[in-house]
Amino acid sequence: MTIAADGSSASVSLQSSNWIWSRPFKVDVVATDDAPMAGGRYTGTLTVEGATVDWTVNITQGTPGAFGGYVSSVPGGGGARVRFVDLDLNAAAAGFKDKDVITSVDGQPVTSAASLSAVLAGKRAGIPVPVGITRNGTQTTLRYTVDA
Repeated sequence: MTIAADGSSASVSLQSSNWIWSRPFKVDVVATDDAPMAGGRYTGTLTVEGATVDWTVNITQGTPGAFGGYVSSVPGGGGARVRFVDLDLNAAAAGFKDKDVITSVDGQPVTSAASLSAVLAGKRAGIPVPVGITRNGTQTTLRYTVDA
């Protein structure tokens, strides 16, 4: 099944024979990483082997992402400094450490603690993203599954 990123259209391809339609066809879909945070709904028809039925696709509303710890702003727009990582959350599993400076998330620049929160709030919790950090003067990238 393919659903447009804005939720305005969808298409599906099925192969079978001798379909018997007894009620409207409904599909509940867990949204992909790039689906709109607000979710959405597409209602239309599906035609298989000449039989047309009503069908609905519901795109689940996303849970905005957050960082699994505490950060503070680096003066001068230098990023978000990690001050604490919750050991039970994804940030710890990704390898974040105290004093790391987060400089980007999924290619978007991070200039402060507030900008980190804004970037993560636009991502669905549970999706993996690359996070650029500076640790002890060395730049590296961590693979982080966004916390809720």
